[in-house]
Amino acid sequence: METNRDEGVIKFQYTLKMAPAPEKTEYIKLEKWRALFYKLNMIGEYPIEKVGFGNLSSRIGSDNFIITGTQTGHLAHLEAHHYTVVTDCNLKKGSVEARGMIPPSSESLTHHAIYEASNTIKYVFHIHHPQMWKHMIENEFDSIAENIPYGTQAMATAALEVLDGKTYGAFVMKGHEDGIISYGKTAEEAGKILLDIYRETCSRN
Repeated sequence: METNRDEGVIKFQYTLKMAPAPEKTEYIKLEKWRALFYKLNMIGEYPIEKVGFGNLSSRIGSDNFIITGTQTGHLAHLEAHHYTVVTDCNLKKGSVEARGMIPPSSESLTHHAIYEASNTIKYVFHIHHPQMWKHMIENEFDSIAENIPYGTQAMATAALEVLDGKTYGAFVMKGHEDGIISYGKTAEEAGKILLDIYRETCSRN
């Protein structure tokens, strides 16, 4: 299991084409949920290591998706230039192409894999929460094995296998401490899954 808190490190090759920031209509639903997750400490920054955690994305068009930029976890609210559009991913090569004003999240490959799993999935939310993480492991939620590190081709491939035809749900990454991902056809669907798990966890603590 990873314990050195290097979550913010991008582990894939990426090309960023400098371009104007996305339109507000493209990220407003993401920002709504991100603000809530920030208040619940599901998105933020580890104070000692100074690395951010948590990233949200949504599909735009058939092949592209918009995602929060790398190392933005410490910000309570994001502006347009903090979002980036991922235009292409190659799991075999471990490469990402994006356009915007900031590099894409270090979990972009995993987000891409989830969108590849089903055309009906439109939103992917990745949050951190130690109590929820333990709760999901103890209650045998869908999971990715602890020997698979975050942000890698292996993680993206494992995410594809976990979904296995599902169009909404959540899974826990055992090898990515505190890491949880939800996905759904709408922002509300993906968000509600996490809030339900949060309430379950709080009711038992």
